[in-house]
Amino acid sequence: MVKKNTRILILEDDTCFRGILENLCQELGETIAVPDIETALSHLTKQTFQLLLLDWHLNPSDATSLYSAVENFQSNACRLALFTVPDLPNVISAMKAGASDILWASQDKNILREKVKEALALTKPATFSHAVVSRLAETLTEKALIQKTSLFQARKEFSRTFLQQILNQQKLRRTQLASLMSVSPRTLHRHLSA
Repeated sequence: MVKKNTRILILEDDTCFRGILENLCQELGETIAVPDIETALSHLTKQTFQLLLLDWHLNPSDATSLYSAVENFQSNACRLALFTVPDLPNVISAMKAGASDILWASQDKNILREKVKEALALTKPATFSHAVVSRLAETLTEKALIQKTSLFQARKEFSRTFLQQILNQQKLRRTQLASLMSVSPRTLHRHLSA
């Protein structure tokens, strides 16, 4: 059953993989599948998508404009990284770049369908600026060096401060954050009071 208000964009240069994904996604929402960055950019700047399936192995010089358009025009869209064959360094890079999951060409169609459904079910939380995290890390590193704190203590303080920042900026209750982290509220309390 196609959901009228759900839009999915697939950017994949491999024709076979793109076709498989397009068939799966058409069951879940209005789907546009494109083979190149230029066509993807024209769609990304004209309409809103709930899910973006993006080929991770695009030409990096061309991909800069793509990721800029995604950040500026589709900041609330959930992203999945597409791989013909995944390798660990690129998977890690994709996840750090904001992909919520990865899909690859040899996966079973049922697994692909479930991962796409899960991604559509996610509500993307408000972004947490990397600049804030960088400044926090630098500040706490300087403090640890000045106080000659052990690595273990510095790490505990960073974790506690980082979690407190997330609670404050995202306006979450402790139970919600514990659920997101897949830990008990008691474990989260221990981290915050350390």
